[in-house]
Amino acid sequence: MQTRTLLGLSCYGAKRFVEAVRYLEPAANADLTNPELHQVLAQSCLLAKKYPCAQEQFRQLLQQNPDSAPAHMLLGQALDGLQRTHDAIAEFEAAAKVSPQEPGVHFSLGYLHWKLRQYDDAKRYFESELSVDPDHAQALTYLGDIEMKRNNPEQALALLSKAVHLRNDIRIAYVDLGSVLAQQGQHQDAIAALQRAVKLDPTQPDAHFRLGRVYQAMGNTSASQKEFATVRELHQKADEDLTSKMSVSPPSPHP
Repeated sequence: MQTRTLLGLSCYGAKRFVEAVRYLEPAANADLTNPELHQVLAQSCLLAKKYPCAQEQFRQLLQQNPDSAPAHMLLGQALDGLQRTHDAIAEFEAAAKVSPQEPGVHFSLGYLHWKLRQYDDAKRYFESELSVDPDHAQALTYLGDIEMKRNNPEQALALLSKAVHLRNDIRIAYVDLGSVLAQQGQHQDAIAALQRAVKLDPTQPDAHFRLGRVYQAMGNTSASQKEFATVRELHQKADEDLTSKMSVSPPSPHP
């Protein structure tokens, strides 16, 4: 069993989380009194997107230490991965109660409420995160997104500009920034922002679509048509992937 543990820890260190779970799970089940081992297994499950495993491991850790804010937060992440958003919110609220200054806890609550389109609650939590960390680029980004959705372009522009100044890898910040700049007629700046969003993830159609609209507004028909063609291709691929998943026969309930 020690060999399995060492192999699992090695895989975890190498960020091969699926393999880490395979080795660590039997080792952890054989040693229920080793919280460090269960913590690594829980993290591996979460990073491997094996959310039921992560949920169970973090639940066990919380039984041993109910006042662990990080464990509540990580269980919240697992529940969010299982699409149990309201349960995830409850875990992050528990973490915030235990440790109100815990980095990221208010942002996570804001994000979960943002997902539910509860923008007033989301805004309150994002602002709480910024009171702890004024340079929290993600909180600034989602606040900017809320202001954009509420048709407050100047406030959105200020928040999004600060976010991308702090970090250049938040895709939604560049998508929203491009949209706001396009609305204001700043086409070249909008193109630069949207092209950055495409570079961060070329498989998402929204930035391509917005780029197409900007080129269309500028009278650049060929560039516009190219972007819209990419949007169609991406949607078609997504539909084909979904059809492929749905066509797979379900496993037999019997061995």
